[in-house]
Amino acid sequence: MKLVKMKCENCGATLDVNKNLEKITCNYCGAEILIDDEATKVKRVEDAKLKARKDNHEQSLKERNDILEQEVKEKKVKEELNSVDNFKKGKFSKVLLVFFAIAVLFFFIGDGFLVKFLTLVQAGAFICAWLMGMKILKEPFKGLKVILAILGFVLIIPIINTGGGTTTESEKIVWEDIYMHEVLPKPNGKKGQILTNSDENLSIYIHKQSEEDYNDYVEECKKKGFTIDSESDTSSYDAYNKEGYKLRIYYSDYSKEYNIDLESPLEVKENAWTDSTLSKKLPKPKSTKGKVESDSSKYYTFYASDMSLDDFNDYVEDLKEEGFDINHYKTDKSYSAKNKDGYKVSVSYEGFNIIRISISLSEEDTDEEETTTEKVDKTENKTDNKKEESSDMVDGMRKEFKEAMDSYEEFIDEYIAFMKKYSNSNGTDAELLKDYGTYMSKYTKAVEAFEKWEDDDLNSKEEAYYIKVQTRVSKKLLEIQ
Repeated sequence: MKLVKMKCENCGATLDVNKNLEKITCNYCGAEILIDDEATKVKRVEDAKLKARKDNHEQSLKERNDILEQEVKEKKVKEELNSVDNFKKGKFSKVLLVFFAIAVLFFFIGDGFLVKFLTLVQAGAFICAWLMGMKILKEPFKGLKVILAILGFVLIIPIINTGGGTTTESEKIVWEDIYMHEVLPKPNGKKGQILTNSDENLSIYIHKQSEEDYNDYVEECKKKGFTIDSESDTSSYDAYNKEGYKLRIYYSDYSKEYNIDLESPLEVKENAWTDSTLSKKLPKPKSTKGKVESDSSKYYTFYASDMSLDDFNDYVEDLKEEGFDINHYKTDKSYSAKNKDGYKVSVSYEGFNIIRISISLSEEDTDEEETTTEKVDKTENKTDNKKEESSDMVDGMRKEFKEAMDSYEEFIDEYIAFMKKYSNSNGTDAELLKDYGTYMSKYTKAVEAFEKWEDDDLNSKEEAYYIKVQTRVSKKLLEIQ
């Protein structure tokens, strides 16, 4: 070790130091002293310059990264603002708010825990989807708001089916007082509600019944001969007997009751098909034996008898050849479509070799903005306090009432066809999703308008037809559950 002498620059003391060291500490005053020779000086200067350049470079990179991050943040904020603005102005946002308001309304006016729970979930789904669209709530993954909206729309069906969680008032059922009691086995329930009781139609609810009671009654009906063209699932049974009586039984696990609906055989006539303005738009069915249910300038409905399921399929092909193939939808026993002029047709195989053929006036010949509900409302206004003055009757019913009922059923056919398309798309078709809200709004209004007629002073024919339409529609709606 080579020592050299040097003085402390702080206290002046003489120190023996190792010249190979860069710095030492004074033994007398504790000051730190740099040991300089030319080599260490040069190295220290170079190191200082290198460090300064490195520090400057790192600072420049940091400033550049800060600028880029700020630009990215500003761009993202701008995109989010544009997205919020587009969402706010779009139809989807308005549909969500409208159905949120409807769900809240049903929450307060609905009865029963189930309907309140479902409407609460529905309202939550709609408002969360809207808040995500407005970027008020964070969307954990892309498309969640659409999923929530679909959930809200799907909940409409079980909410409607619960009937608000209410059950009908019970009354004692005297089976012998039922006009067609000999056609059916006697239910084991003694209380329920009779909606209609005539030699043409029976609609009755049997209360406080278990699913086992319902299944037992279905078996009794089968023993009574109701096995022709039968269809069944876990909660309903449809069939004819050999005389042509049409039976439908539906069980509600929610209200613990089952409904029995029985229709007398269809009264048919030979060559019943008429040559009216609307019927001429259709190909004649193979059998013209049947019954005209509606024949006006707006609606034509014909029940054709002696028509097998094969005949139904042949008739569907005839319709397609006549141009009824636009927006068409077909199942094993139903078909609906429009032609290029906008006329709507629906055909269904009812069972017992009967098909129902219906055509309605094109929307182009009426106000395009006029909904089914508005048509019914206008009809009500025209007939209010003037029923006794009307001499234009159809099968014992006011023409206005008959057309309102037919209009309602025609809309239901169109609604069901749309819902089947929507279900098959699994909610992924943007156009169908856009139309979904419109259809649900029309459906709600149409049902409300239809139910208003129940409070009207209906005659016996009108009351029976009202129940028939209600029953047919209920059966059709089960197809989309």
